[in-house]
Amino acid sequence: MLADSVAAGVGQFVVLGAGLDSVAQRRTDLAPPLQVFEVDQPGPQTWKRARLHELGYGVPDHLHLVPVDFEADDDWWPRLAGSGFDPHRPAVMAATGLVQYLTREATEDLLSRAARLAPGSTVLVSFLLPMEMLDEDDKPGLKASSAGAESSGTPFAGLYSPDDMLRMAREAGFASAEHLSGRTVSDRYLADREDGLRASSGEDFLVART
Repeated sequence: MLADSVAAGVGQFVVLGAGLDSVAQRRTDLAPPLQVFEVDQPGPQTWKRARLHELGYGVPDHLHLVPVDFEADDDWWPRLAGSGFDPHRPAVMAATGLVQYLTREATEDLLSRAARLAPGSTVLVSFLLPMEMLDEDDKPGLKASSAGAESSGTPFAGLYSPDDMLRMAREAGFASAEHLSGRTVSDRYLADREDGLRASSGEDFLVART
């Protein structure tokens, strides 16, 4: 999706809750001209910056590290704009592995702000399904990951049905929104793997466009 958007002229990629995302290092064919903006908590981002320098990658001009605490009174939108992001130009924005740690209020705020992106922008959000919507084989995985998050001090705060996520996207003001199930992702990207790897039925995706 990102490569297709860049080919169509989109020059900005925002990763919310970026963690150790490595698009800027792996996809050097996209940048420049693609500008990558990684939004994450200050502590992990400081560690990542140091590690990139240790490994010899450094922080090139097209990579912008934007420190933000989503749950605190730290407004990520002006911080993003202050890092060189142009809100008047289309962008791709990804929030994968993030919203399960956010309150519903914080997730609604995230979507509302993302819907302000310039026309022609695309927003990808992954979300975890409630336990009752999972295949039986995947329920132990959700229980284990939930327990692990709890013990790490970052408990899951938001599990959503596809209808719920689509409703929030519409209320946020997106021009369109679609749901991609974990099964669809498996069929699209993993069907030809020989090791049997498949995506869990417990993680789905929202694709919204401005």
